[in-house]
Amino acid sequence: MARYLPFLISLFLTVYALFSCIQTRDKDVPYLPKLIWILLIVLVPFAGPIVWLLAVRYYAREQELTPGRPATKRPNTKPRPLAPDDDPDFLASLEPFRDPRLSNHPAADDKPEHPAPEPEPEVEPTPDPTDKTGKDTPVDDAKPDDNPRG
Repeated sequence: MARYLPFLISLFLTVYALFSCIQTRDKDVPYLPKLIWILLIVLVPFAGPIVWLLAVRYYAREQELTPGRPATKRPNTKPRPLAPDDDPDFLASLEPFRDPRLSNHPAADDKPEHPAPEPEPEVEPTPDPTDKTGKDTPVDDAKPDDNPRG
């Protein structure tokens, strides 16, 4: 197992450096074109990947210290919330879609703009004294008894 260790380390370094080189933007590749770096990483074991990793680290540090280049990090910005449910702006944007049946307080859209007028109480019509139909007595809708009492 120990005799395979240098090969495994070289393979790991090569794969790591190759993915790092491929994912690096063209403008951030240090000193040489990206294709040359890929060939160096693949064809020169140990040295190619190590030189790539050191060059990228040195080049990134050099770019951060350059006074004419804008900084990549924005120091005066407030941090974003970690999750959407911690963001008050996001929660406020969900308010129109909230189901009013699931909460104790009414939604803003459910409140009427103008209060509705109160309904007028119903007034029973007065009976017409000239009507001779005899509807003054209430109608009994109950079923007649088969066995009369009495």
